[in-house]
Amino acid sequence: MALVQSEGIVLKTYALGDTSRIVVVYTRDLGMVKMVAKGARKLPSRFGATLEPLSRSRFHFYHRSDRELHLLSKTDPLAAAGLKLADLARLAHAQAALELLDRLLWGDEPHPELYDLLAASLEATIAAPIAQLPAITGAFQLQVAGLLGYRPRLDACANCGGALSPERLFSAARGGLMCASCATSEPGVTRLSADALAGLSLLLSKPVAEAGKYVELRRAGEILRVVEQFLRHHFQRFQGLRSLEVLRSLDEAGTSARPAPGAAAAPKPGEADPIARDALGASDGGPGSRLKPGNEPGSRRKPRGFRDAAHLR
Repeated sequence: MALVQSEGIVLKTYALGDTSRIVVVYTRDLGMVKMVAKGARKLPSRFGATLEPLSRSRFHFYHRSDRELHLLSKTDPLAAAGLKLADLARLAHAQAALELLDRLLWGDEPHPELYDLLAASLEATIAAPIAQLPAITGAFQLQVAGLLGYRPRLDACANCGGALSPERLFSAARGGLMCASCATSEPGVTRLSADALAGLSLLLSKPVAEAGKYVELRRAGEILRVVEQFLRHHFQRFQGLRSLEVLRSLDEAGTSARPAPGAAAAPKPGEADPIARDALGASDGGPGSRLKPGNEPGSRRKPRGFRDAAHLR
């Protein structure tokens, strides 16, 4: 049993007994590692805030190749991202990045490029304007899929390799764009806008911190929907991201139709923050849009929130 150290980011934690915790950490040198932090639930804890989800630290632990759990010795804090996320939209997008890796990865195979991508995505989520968060999340998801061997094909038909249809036909099941001939017999084909296709290409190739500079907010929702369909088809454990679903639910439960241009802009009591609405790439209700039942002004329908704090551990 050797004492090793590696930089890592906490994905989640579990309670262990009355005083300890199991900490799931994605490390740069050893991949996904589960550690036992003895006495971590005592106050004050010698580990401080380094075991909170989103925290980046250097972990010193006793590693045994034949064991699933490893004993944590100490931590050196590097960045406490969770403490810098002051609003719900930023927290949801940052948590979505952790969820994605937790769903797609297993085992302890190291992947330094993937670790660096996660760290860069969290830093961008803290620093970027809120309106750019959907593009950052989309870029992170696409680039994670690419590093794991599932990069969407956008240069030729994903089925036969032929010339692409000018209608920009995308098949999540086939893994990319399609020619007109193959698309006729393929169910679930999506016709992309020209802006969305250009956005997909840029998000695959540009650094995540720059993603919001290239993709307009009005196209971010379309891109995120296509990316989610793609991930559902190619990763069995991926069934959507709960953090973003909760944020959408809160918005749908508390948002009434937006006023027409020139109307009073002051939100009514209980109305959802329009910035958080845009941060998820939600479609603009606009004049004449209809509210879902239960979302009318004055409705007592309560938003659906996190079940409890356990899912963050």
